[in-house]
Amino acid sequence: LPDGQTLLLPKVVTAQFGSDVNKHTVCVYGHVDVQPAKLDDGWATDPYNLTDINGHLYGRGASDNKAPVLAWIHAVGAYQALNMELPVNVKFVIEGMEETGSNGLDAMILAQRDTFFSDVDYIIISDCGWLSRRPALTYGTRGNCYFFAEVEGPKQDLHSGVYGGTVIEPMTDLIGILDTLISPSGKILIPGIREAVAPLSDEEWKMYQDIQFDVEDYKNKIGVSQLMYSNK
Repeated sequence: LPDGQTLLLPKVVTAQFGSDVNKHTVCVYGHVDVQPAKLDDGWATDPYNLTDINGHLYGRGASDNKAPVLAWIHAVGAYQALNMELPVNVKFVIEGMEETGSNGLDAMILAQRDTFFSDVDYIIISDCGWLSRRPALTYGTRGNCYFFAEVEGPKQDLHSGVYGGTVIEPMTDLIGILDTLISPSGKILIPGIREAVAPLSDEEWKMYQDIQFDVEDYKNKIGVSQLMYSNK
C-alpha cells in the first residue's frame, strides 16, 4: 500500500479431477468474493442470508459467482457419485479478489503456467450470465485497452465567476479528447485498435444467428428506450 502496509491476499483455490493425457483439459474459473451489500441498498431480505422466495434464491453473490461455481462442482460430484468417468480432465481456479481487480491472480498464473496450467486446453468462465432462459457456456469475454490522457491547467483552483471565459478549461480539453475516441454509432476510432481484435469466424457468425435474445425485453430490463443497434 502507499503507506507501506502489506496486506495478505486471499488464497487462490485450485483443484484437479483427472489427468488422462488422451483427454482434453477444461479449466473452470470462478470467484467467491462479492460486492458490499446493505439492506438500505434496496434488499428485501438479508443479503448475506440466502433466502428462498417462491423457488428463487436471493443473496449477495448467489449468481455472481457462487451458484455457477457450485454448479460445476456438483457436475463433477454427480459423475463421481455414479462412478462414471469424466469425459475430460477438469481443473478449478477459484479466487477471492475478483471484485477488486483480481490482485495476485496474474502472478499466480504466470508462476504455474508450466505446471498446473500447462495442459489446459479450454477455459470456462463461470462468472457470466445467460442472454435468455436457454443455458449457455461463455468461451470468451471482452478485453480492456487502457489509455491515458493528461492535460494541464492553472496551478491553482480558480473561481468560474471571476476567471471563467478567460482561461483554457482542462475539463473542456478532456471533453474534446474523449469526443475523438468513439463515433455516435459506437465505433471506436482509436487507430489500430480494430486490428488488435480477433475477427469472428464463419462458424461463430452462424452460431450467433441461433442465439436467443429479445432486444425489446433487454431494453425494458435495463430501462432504456434506445440501444446502439436495432438487432442482436
